[in-house]
Amino acid sequence: MQPEERLSLTAAVQRHFAVPPDQAAAVLDELEPRTCRGGDWLFRQGDDGDALYLLVRGLMQVWIDSGNPDDPGQRLVAEVMPGEIIGEVGLLAGGKRSAGIRAVRDSLLLRMDTGAFDRLGRQRPALIRQIAGGIATRLRDRTAGASRVRHRFRTITLLPLDSGPAARNLADRLAGALTPADSTLVLSSDRLDALGAPQLPPEPTAEISHDMLEWLAGTEDRHRFLIYVADPGNTAWTHLALRHADLILVVGNAARDAAIRPWERALFAAPSPPVARRALLLMHDGNPDSLTGTAAWLDGRDLDFHLHLREGSTADFERLARVLSGTSLGLVLGGGAARGFAHIGVYRALCEAGRPVDWLGGASIGAIMAAAIAIGGSPERVIAIVRECFVGGKPFSDFTIPVLSLLRGRRMERLLARHAPMNIEDLPLPLFCLSSNLGLGRLQLHERGPVALALRAGASLPGVFPPAVVDGQLTIDGGILDNLPVDEMLRRPVGQVVAVDLTAPRSFDVDYDFVPSPWAVLAGRLLPFAPRYRVPGFMSAMLKATEIGTMQKVAASGRRADLLIKPPVGRFGITDVRSFDRIVAAGYTHAREVLAGWNPG
Repeated sequence: MQPEERLSLTAAVQRHFAVPPDQAAAVLDELEPRTCRGGDWLFRQGDDGDALYLLVRGLMQVWIDSGNPDDPGQRLVAEVMPGEIIGEVGLLAGGKRSAGIRAVRDSLLLRMDTGAFDRLGRQRPALIRQIAGGIATRLRDRTAGASRVRHRFRTITLLPLDSGPAARNLADRLAGALTPADSTLVLSSDRLDALGAPQLPPEPTAEISHDMLEWLAGTEDRHRFLIYVADPGNTAWTHLALRHADLILVVGNAARDAAIRPWERALFAAPSPPVARRALLLMHDGNPDSLTGTAAWLDGRDLDFHLHLREGSTADFERLARVLSGTSLGLVLGGGAARGFAHIGVYRALCEAGRPVDWLGGASIGAIMAAAIAIGGSPERVIAIVRECFVGGKPFSDFTIPVLSLLRGRRMERLLARHAPMNIEDLPLPLFCLSSNLGLGRLQLHERGPVALALRAGASLPGVFPPAVVDGQLTIDGGILDNLPVDEMLRRPVGQVVAVDLTAPRSFDVDYDFVPSPWAVLAGRLLPFAPRYRVPGFMSAMLKATEIGTMQKVAASGRRADLLIKPPVGRFGITDVRSFDRIVAAGYTHAREVLAGWNPG
């Protein structure tokens, strides 16, 4: 072990195990440094729990078997950041590992086996209390529903698909945006000599020298963010930059050819390809109002997400910076029919509070409101679009012979076609929505394809609107299976999640023993001396029935959000379009009060 490396590891022991400075070196002597290359497994689920690990540098992922025979495989449940301990439960409880741990990039760990744990436990009880405290904290968070994947990036690699200064200029601009909070360094192949870095090997796949790896490790220790600018080709520097990335941003220009480059295919089809999250950053010359052609860039590329960056858009660049720094905000909008107008009131309050929305997701009417936000932009324009569609367009008055549904849905289809003619992937603000496959009983995720079709499918309330057809399958309202898709939003690279729940539990107390006949109800409404009966209308009963089945799931999802907003909209009918302005105001007023006391940290 080199002296510089020992000093770094001693400091890590002192910092993360709360060991006094004069004792840290002795504790380090009980531990075994372990390097885990990006893509390698530290251990797998079912292995013996014979040691715990302190992650000193790098990024690890926690994977568990899905346990679902319909969807076999593994599921990502958490990420491990430097300073966190791995595998302590297996060491303390014995038995087999309950999860697998995989390195996203080259990572350095300190291993403590059972013998070292026993010796340190006798000599330093405070260290064991520190480890036990970490276990207790995780159990508490899991019980409270706070356990989730936190997408925090420290090393970001820009992989330009074409030659030119665009990626380098973007990296320098990002460094300026990220540095006010923390220090950021841009690394590119032509800057290495000036920074005093060791030499790279001449061949792309040759082994990187120990000196270079140590130099990079020391550089990472001194900075909050490292931005690697890879070469647009299969070079040694590109391989190194991809191996050390928490996130790989594939940078393309929308005016260039969207085809996969041969060298790009070779990099990601290698025997040990990079396993870091991968995203497309599609740059656009100027600031076009509408975007097209994104699908060609996504086809054939294995990507976790994509973002747009228009040259003249400050909002696009600031969104990118928030995503990279882990401070972006995802807004999840739940179902609730006409009460969904409250969503745009909440959106207005968020904008006025200086909390820009970076990702949108919704179910049922929430999906329509999310799309309106993604298309409209400013709160004023969004409110105008939704008013025109629902107050002027009257989609809830499109009655037909109730063979398939109470409403024909033609008005809704025309309104969606007029106001949402684009594809989801072409929206500057990322959006997803859900629908339910009627035959298979599964959720369907919509984040590509026509916006109008996704919304038509996702808001097809059974019995109210006829089912939609997606890929030859009948689909209905996504809120039937997940009326507040917080979990889906948590899979996105967002730092905070704000969820808006419109469910309004209430009792229907009545003064009759048997439900009156339709003629009796009608007589009570038309004749002055006939008794009046308090009964829900046909459409209200249908809409309420779709809400009942997911109330408990909605409550649980809301607890997993960083902020849950529940506007007081229970007094409004779920088909009460005439109360548009009052419903919007209810969402706005309540959200302002909630946001005034919210400090996400």
